[in-house]
This record gives sequence, C-alpha cells and structure tokens, in this order.
Amino acid sequence: MKPETKKERILYAFLESGMDGLSQVEVASPYQGYTFRHQAGKFWSSCLNSDVSALGKQGITVARQPDPYVNKAGDRALFKRYWLKDRDAARQVLSLLNLCRNSRNEAPLPEYLAQALVDQFPETRQEPRAS
Repeated sequence: MKPETKKERILYAFLESGMDGLSQVEVASPYQGYTFRHQAGKFWSSCLNSDVSALGKQGITVARQPDPYVNKAGDRALFKRYWLKDRDAARQVLSLLNLCRNSRNEAPLPEYLAQALVDQFPETRQEPRAS
C-alpha cells in the first residue's frame, strides 16, 4: 500500500483542527508539527501558505486572518492562521481527502469520524437573496 501524501495530511489536518485552524508556527517542524488527535501521525509544512494556495487551485476556499506571534525572547512576527469556514468547505475537503485515499486503494475515513470532523464546523450561512 502506498503511503499517504502530503496533500492528504493537510486535508486531514484542516478537518481535524476545526475552527482553530493551523498557523505556520504550529506546523513548521517535523518534530513538533500538528499532532493528529484521531489517528497516528503529524502534519508539518515548511511553507503552509503555499500548501493553502495549492488547495485554492483545487477549488477549496480556506479562510485566513493575521495571527501575531511573540517568542520567548519577546520578538514579534506576523503569521496567518488558516481554517475551513463552514460545513460546506469541510464536506468538500472530506470528499477530496477520500478521493485521494481511494486513489491509493485506502478505504475512506470511517463514517463516524468523517461526520464528527464535519460537524465541528458551523452550518453554512445562506446569503440573503436580492429581490
């Protein structure tokens, strides 16, 4: 069986991190990356913004906002925090993740886990229709 791809790991990390999302500081090291809670492994990336951009090219909209950071020495830096904005985005990510898993002959995420991951996101807001 083929190992999971980085694309699968980032898709799963966005689902699992929920509305807290991910920041470059949290995923910058393979030793301290984002540790998955529901399965073994970690997600790390040396360039999270590029990974987010690649997802955008596949039609996945990732929300973002400035995320100030201060290290132990008091030095400041400004990163971005990225997350999925709603259940529609989460469903889209889940669908792509399961497609990736299927392409390497891996079963889709178990239904109970998939539902729990998607349910942690808010319902999609319906925009008012112009009259």
